[in-house]
Amino acid sequence: MPPVFYEQRSEDVFVGGICEHPFPSHVHDVVEIVCVTKGYLILTIAEKKVVVTPGDIAVAFPSIPHSYDFVSEDAQGLALIFSPDTISEFTHSFRSMTLANPLLSSETKPSEMDDLIRSMQGITTKPDHPLRLGYLHLFLAYLFSCTRLQLMEKHMQGGLSCQVLQYISEHFTEPLSLESTARALGISRIHLSHIFSQQLHINFRQYINNLRIDRACFLLRDPSYSISQIVYLCGYGNPRTFHRAFMAHCHMAPKQYRAKFINVDDPIALDVAESALA
Repeated sequence: MPPVFYEQRSEDVFVGGICEHPFPSHVHDVVEIVCVTKGYLILTIAEKKVVVTPGDIAVAFPSIPHSYDFVSEDAQGLALIFSPDTISEFTHSFRSMTLANPLLSSETKPSEMDDLIRSMQGITTKPDHPLRLGYLHLFLAYLFSCTRLQLMEKHMQGGLSCQVLQYISEHFTEPLSLESTARALGISRIHLSHIFSQQLHINFRQYINNLRIDRACFLLRDPSYSISQIVYLCGYGNPRTFHRAFMAHCHMAPKQYRAKFINVDDPIALDVAESALA
């Protein structure tokens, strides 16, 4: 497996154009869907190479290593990149399942998905369009209706590195340790440590922390969650540890991060957020 790096995404939902150039193998705690309308791409998803031609859809679940190996000069299409928590109806599937095949061909997908892709392409320059989440919700409903899911732990795809990342994707909010994770995967602690240091080029604790802070950033944008709730929802044992990790990762306090997303023109949202900040 080639070296993999962890890519941190700042936005909750990205609806825009596809990658225009090759991109090395990476993982992130978001879903990445690529819909090609012109040209073609060659991707590697969980160590499976797929050719994505017009009408095809490629999907990488959270923490699944994937790369853009080749992008044709005329390639065009739609990329959907979003947190698995964006639409709660699908969160469990994204966290605990995986696709039997990361490629949905043009021949097997419902024709309604083409209409949705065109509609979403029409709003790529309007990130706050009121229909954006509605389109995404409907798109995912069609996607799950025509793809085969399988339990992550029972049917892990790809090599051991993929299996490790898939397991952690489902369990990172639990009190994971190098020892407990190695035991769950049936490998030695030293072997697991080597996977992170030699193949993923990040240590085990840093990787877990990246996933937890990414989840925290998502939840902090929702004023209905208090910071105390977020601490435990993200797997931290106490607020002090969470605050220290958040500062190191985001270079600001959780309260400062949350304040960036408060709509001061909405007195109700502001009141809720101020209560959560307290």
